[in-house]
Amino acid sequence: MFDRIMVAVMVMSLAMGLGCASTLADPTGRYNSLEEAQRRYTELIRWGEIKRASQYVEPELRDEFVSYALVFEQIRITDTNTDEVRLDPGETTASVDVIYHGYSNTTFIEKRIFETQQWTRHDGLKNVWLVKPEIEQIAAAFVGKRH
Repeated sequence: MFDRIMVAVMVMSLAMGLGCASTLADPTGRYNSLEEAQRRYTELIRWGEIKRASQYVEPELRDEFVSYALVFEQIRITDTNTDEVRLDPGETTASVDVIYHGYSNTTFIEKRIFETQQWTRHDGLKNVWLVKPEIEQIAAAFVGKRH
């Protein structure tokens, strides 16, 4: 019985230690919140959910961003790869390199499009990150024309 209690205590201690380690690695949660926002935004772009993705876009750019919804109906993004996430020392800006793999419904020729997403964490919004997207360049690369 004593052995079981000791094993249970050791397992709980290990679990608590791992939880603390992740908190120590990112005590403010800024990197984790950036990573989550970036992942969710990129997934929404992949699935053509432009209106839903707009919640992650800087407010002054949202109307233009949403205007690309019809263009993205002509695009199928088959995969994305996120490379390096570069968070500035002040943890207020970051850049993320993303590769989109996809094709236009009119050509069916797969392309690889590179984007560097520029993210900003605004004062007063805690860990809310917003992006300045390169939506026009992505659309043009797949469809072959500007909006």
